[in-house]
Order: sequence, then C-alpha cells, then structure tokens
Amino acid sequence: MAPLPRLFVPAEKLSEETLRLLGAEHHYLSRVLRLSVGDEVLLLDGSAQVAKTRIVQVDGEALLLERISVETAPSHGEPVVTLYMALLKGERHDLVVQKATELGVRRIVTLLCKHCVPSLGHERAERRVERWQRIVRAAAQQCRRPDLPEVTPPLTVSEALAQDQNRCRLMLYEGTAPPLRSLLDENTKVTRNVSLVVGPEGGLDAAELDLLRGAGFLPASLGPRVLRAETAALAALAVVLTA
Repeated sequence: MAPLPRLFVPAEKLSEETLRLLGAEHHYLSRVLRLSVGDEVLLLDGSAQVAKTRIVQVDGEALLLERISVETAPSHGEPVVTLYMALLKGERHDLVVQKATELGVRRIVTLLCKHCVPSLGHERAERRVERWQRIVRAAAQQCRRPDLPEVTPPLTVSEALAQDQNRCRLMLYEGTAPPLRSLLDENTKVTRNVSLVVGPEGGLDAAELDLLRGAGFLPASLGPRVLRAETAALAALAVVLTA
C-alpha cells in the first residue's frame, strides 16, 4: 500500500474535528495530488503530532477533511543537533538548510561571521528566513519527517552563544584537531544534545574562534582535505546524526 500523502498545517488545525483547508493547502491536495472525496491524508503540525484525516468535500475554493485519529510520531533516538552554519551565498546556503532538515537537525542557526561574503540587511534577512522556512517544510514533507526544525533569524557568534544550552559543543576546524568521530564518542556518552559550528569559506576569524573556545567549543577535524563549507556541513552532520 502506498504511503498516505502528508501536509504540514498550523498546529491549531489538528484540534478540529472537521478541518477546512484553503489557498495553497487546497491547491496542493486537490490540484497537485488530485485527491478527491474518500482519500486519506496525514496532517502534521511540525512538532511530531500527526492527524490521520479523510477528505469529505472538495470544491473550487475549499477542501474539508474529517479527523480520524491523532498521535505523536515515535522518536528515533538520534542526537538532538543544533547546526550553527555560517551564511553562504544563495543556493549553497539553501542546500545546507534543505539537507540538514532531511538528515534530522533539530535547530538551524545562520551565523553572520566576519568572513561571510553575503551581507544581509534587516528586510533581506526576513525574506531569507521565510525562504528557509519554506525549504524546511518542503524537505520535511518529502523525506517523511514528522517535525520541523526551528529556523532562527541570522545571528552573530556572540548572539548565538548567548542562546546555546547544549553540553556537547563542537566546531569544524581546518588546523590540527581530533577527528570529529572521536570527540562524539567521548561526549555523546554524557549527552545526546550536540551543537555544531561550521564556518564560512574564509574560515572563522581569530576573535570568533576565541569566543567559541571560551564557550567550550572543541575543534574537530573531518580529515586532511579542505572541503567546501556546504560539503563539510553535510559530511559532519552525517557523522553526528549516526553517532
């Protein structure tokens, strides 16, 4: 049996016995997926609550569904990861956001570092966050993830550190450093909450490195090759999330 279609909706929708969907949600189910009366759909609120529903009415503007059941999706026991990713140019940053979602990152924080090439004004930053949230939603829907990672507005290193509460703190480092895997083996015995910093192509500057070291971030290596920032981020996440 084919898996049921999935759609993320506002959390308050899942409390309703009969759900009315309009606009983009209606278009996706009725026009893109071509669903009709009697078809079942899984609706998700982004926090692992999943409602099984059945379509009872479709017209040109709205789609009505009756709620059959609601349950919490089971946890897979993987580490709870916060990714601190230095801002990359356009689609490269979008790629990291998309793949981090697919891999299971819980929180994605964009870092504004000294050596970041792009610069963001307030309005442009808001538009980029909205874009990243759309990317996260689509990626989670595609990979059948029941929750959505938090996507924060861009922060400086000092602003990000003020919010971080994880006990296992690691940062990718191009110089001499222990392998990422060995640091994970040591630290995830104590905690499954991991913070990972990935700097920009030009690297973290000395002041940023001092801030991170002062906050307990341990330098970690992915090996002898110099990787693009987006490659390093995804390779490191694959290691962290299978630790």
